[in-house]
Amino acid sequence: MPIAMLVATAFVLSALVLLDGVLPPGQTVMALLAAVPATAMLDPVRPCRALAAGWLTSAVAIPLGALHWSGQPVVVVTSAIGIVYTTMMMWLACRRQRDSDTAQADLRAVAGTMQRALLRPVPLELGPVSVQVRYLAATAQAQVGGDLYDVLSTPYGVRLIMGDARGKGLVAVEKAADVLGAFRELAHHERSLSGVALRLDAFLAARGGDEDFVTALLVEIPASGGRAELISCGHPPALLLAGGSVSYVEALCPAPPLGLMGMGDGGWAPVTITFRPGERLLLYTDGVSEARDAAGRFFPLTERVSGSYGHDARGLVDALETQLKAHAGGRLDDDAAMLLLDAGPTDQLVPRQTTAGENADLALSALDRHAKGR
Repeated sequence: MPIAMLVATAFVLSALVLLDGVLPPGQTVMALLAAVPATAMLDPVRPCRALAAGWLTSAVAIPLGALHWSGQPVVVVTSAIGIVYTTMMMWLACRRQRDSDTAQADLRAVAGTMQRALLRPVPLELGPVSVQVRYLAATAQAQVGGDLYDVLSTPYGVRLIMGDARGKGLVAVEKAADVLGAFRELAHHERSLSGVALRLDAFLAARGGDEDFVTALLVEIPASGGRAELISCGHPPALLLAGGSVSYVEALCPAPPLGLMGMGDGGWAPVTITFRPGERLLLYTDGVSEARDAAGRFFPLTERVSGSYGHDARGLVDALETQLKAHAGGRLDDDAAMLLLDAGPTDQLVPRQTTAGENADLALSALDRHAKGR
């Protein structure tokens, strides 16, 4: 970039000198020299480049000024003032740009530290499932936003949260940090997933403010696997990949967002689904499902998941990340997080042998259904 700036300055000065030489007597282009130091913006992080451009311009202006002084002293003086003024303004602009770039670099470093502390690395294998996570920040300047997630091994099985704190910037980061801290504590002590949700809601509600809420999806998978319990708190539904198809796991009675449950009728309930080897569960934030392309169209999540169904867990998430970035033109308007749970390969699916007592219970249940049908 310094070479480009010097070449551009020399080219402009040469062109002006040639033009001045072919003009009729009594005419000059000296007034245009005042704009030449602006070429310093080709290397805006180096204030000294502005001074160099001003010095080169002055080196040309001095002999031109001597040539035209007798006939146009006012033009020569105003041109000299313009060169000095433009040089100083470019110098100040370059200094501000350098300071701004330094501040942004510091911000990115701090944000990276916050991200590592807030969004801890998730184990690839945890209990009966494997995990893949992707987090994409909306801007390069702030790597941490309101999206949150964590996966924990607890006495009650694998428990995880995927959420999105309302707001942007430090306010959203603070809420996300509070919720994650509370979840990491409650997940190990609350016997039921509903209890975790209620305690998280009470924790946020105690902070005060009707707008202080977090949408979340809580999931619990027992150590033995085979099923998953989900509680949706105003969060986009998970996607279940099973049997070659992709479908939403819709909660029949979803709960309000965390922090606002007290405003609901209390009729929410968890939903339990089978989650056996060969099946996957994809959790995400609205930054994924609501990402728009240049035409304003939403990211076709289910379609893209179906198209990448045959990939392994990591390949699937990598493909979704690539397609999401391409759909949004390389720049997301909102943070986006994806978390994929894989119940393992189908060769882990071993039929369980039922006991004699269980066979008797099944027979009695069948007879009871038959009697009711009659």
